[in-house]
Amino acid sequence: MEAAEQLFARKGVAGTSLGELAEAVGLTRTGVYHYIRNKDELLETLVQGFTLPTSQDVQRLAQPDSRPAIDRLREAVTNMALIVARHPQRFRLLLTSEGALPQPLAEQHLQARRQTLASLKDLVSQAVKEGSCRPVDPELAAFSLLGVANWVAFWYPRRTGAGAATPELVAAGLTDIALGGLLANRAPSGTEGVSYMVGLLREDLDRLEGMLKDS
Repeated sequence: MEAAEQLFARKGVAGTSLGELAEAVGLTRTGVYHYIRNKDELLETLVQGFTLPTSQDVQRLAQPDSRPAIDRLREAVTNMALIVARHPQRFRLLLTSEGALPQPLAEQHLQARRQTLASLKDLVSQAVKEGSCRPVDPELAAFSLLGVANWVAFWYPRRTGAGAATPELVAAGLTDIALGGLLANRAPSGTEGVSYMVGLLREDLDRLEGMLKDS
């Protein structure tokens, strides 16, 4: 996979042959077929290594349980950012290879992405209802959280050296920042979700009135 990442990044999927992949890993072309049948199988590995596990994880966390929704939302965003931080080049390759995915795999990939977004929206809605998040647009919030996690692939590899944070620290730190804009100012109460929502709406109205007075 590492050799494929480098070759695909330089030459694209269509421009890379299995012979070149074999040479990059020190195998004969025949030897490569012991591990993979074709390039489509490599692309399938990409999807199964990122898109599908992420979707399944977020769907699992969106199922209500005894934990507060905000804790499950935090775990979902952290997990998304962590897998990207651990394999940034592989994730970038997945993004640039979407157009080369075979039709059945492309449909599977797209469906998993849609399920991830829907589950994130559900988690945000649950957090708003329980009072731990401000009354925000769940879809807008979900897209924002996805963007925070996915963008790690484009800047984190550049942070090298002794002072560079580990993927785990990066994922946790980004999640804290991302959720900071959603969290309510007060701790949620398990039986007063509606009251908290009304209180937060009043706070937003007060903030809006202040902005109008200053304008």
